Formats: sequence, structure tokens, C-alpha cells
Amino acid sequence: MTANETVWRSLGQGKAHPSDVLNTLIEIDNRRGLVGLWALESDLRKALPRLRPQAQALAQAWLEALCLYRASYYPEGRLSKLFNRFLQKESQAALARAS
Repeated sequence: MTANETVWRSLGQGKAHPSDVLNTLIEIDNRRGLVGLWALESDLRKALPRLRPQAQALAQAWLEALCLYRASYYPEGRLSKLFNRFLQKESQAALARAS
């Protein structure tokens, strides 16, 4: 079972153990990194209005856990450095094509 399936299964069951939540977020981070965390957050936000009230509360808890995980392991300074590195690579590639 993939990490994303674990999230959706927990929403269907209406419960999630805190250690399962943390382990799932770590697995997503290890496999797909920050992009995977953003993708899961986007999927949860899109599905939130369509969920049952009990599942909505749990989905909101998952979203809060995602935000806290990202804030802990991807502080703004590191994230800014990462984006700068990508931007520098793009500008170098553009200069190489122009030459």
C-alpha cells in the first residue's frame, strides 16, 4: 500500500494513529520529497468539501500535520535556497541556449 493510500484509507476508517501519520509523512518525503507533500496537501484540500463531516475533521488534522511537518523539516531559509538553486540552473541554461 502506498503512503497516499494510507491517508485515504485512514479517512475512510475515520481514525489515524499519530505515529502512523508521522511515518506516512516521512515515507512521502523520502519517496517524493517536498513535491510529494505539496501534492498530498493539494489532493486533501480539493477533496475536503466532498468528505463526510467526520472525515473532514480528520482530513483537516492531516493538513495540519502536513503543515507542521513541512515547517519542521523544510524551514523557509532552506526552501528559499532550493528555489534559488533551481532559478540559477534555469538562467544558466537560458544563457547557454543564447550563446
